[in-house]
Amino acid sequence: MKITFGMIVFNGNQVIEECIKSIYPFAHQILIAEGPVQFWQDQGYRTSNDGTNDVLNQLYDPDHKITIVHSQYKEKDDQCNMYMSIMKPDTEYIWNLDCDEIFKPEDVEKVIELLQKEKYTSVGFKSLTFYGGFDRYLTGFEEGAEFLRIRKVYPGSRWATHRPPTIAHVIDPSLQLPEKHLDFNNLANNYGVRMYHYSYVFPDQVYNKLKYYRESLNTHNCIDNYFKEVYLPWVTGDESEKQKVEDKYNGVHEWLPHSRGPCRTAHFSGSHPEIIDLDKLKNKFNDQLEKYK
Repeated sequence: MKITFGMIVFNGNQVIEECIKSIYPFAHQILIAEGPVQFWQDQGYRTSNDGTNDVLNQLYDPDHKITIVHSQYKEKDDQCNMYMSIMKPDTEYIWNLDCDEIFKPEDVEKVIELLQKEKYTSVGFKSLTFYGGFDRYLTGFEEGAEFLRIRKVYPGSRWATHRPPTIAHVIDPSLQLPEKHLDFNNLANNYGVRMYHYSYVFPDQVYNKLKYYRESLNTHNCIDNYFKEVYLPWVTGDESEKQKVEDKYNGVHEWLPHSRGPCRTAHFSGSHPEIIDLDKLKNKFNDQLEKYK
């Protein structure tokens, strides 16, 4: 099966190397569109400056699967379609992948098996979204959200929009597979497949994410001064202080509690993907945290 993985990234040097290495054996292509959207261009950025490009330039690519485009984009829809423009026409599925998402290899194999057997045209994942480190994950609406990542594609297919992920096709509908969706709860509950999402772990990552969300996308529903009022006190506090933060905001997400409901943390008792080197990543986390204390 020919699956192309597509990634958009800007200042994503958290687990991007682990992410790409983890999917390399399964990829027909790995297409990466690097660079800032308009919001970050207005802040003076033209490319990543956090080491992301160093990682991309040093990727081991013995099978010549990886193509990287560096540019600037109006928004993420344009960034996604940049990599779609260089997708091989024989690609059967596009797997849109954020640079902070990791999948266990046995889970990728299971998804491929299901695609081949059941002819699904889209797949959603349930996220294990780690927060403030590697021992807690987000529950509530974050765990109840479906992350649509895989779509059936045909020659000429493109992203109609990144939010929500929607593919537009140009071929005759009679030549397309009937729409058939693999639901995130089905995939998690019946097959044990989850997405390991390191999106609220690293201080730099959370600081920049919230700057973009608060000032560009979600100006009315984000907690004011979230990084200093929620993230830092939770990360640096003891268990009692963590509890106080969660009680005050009915969780730790940046959304105002009345907007989407509770989003508290829970202790993670499972195992991280083998490619995750916790000692290395905890050192990176601590180095970043020192800048904000």
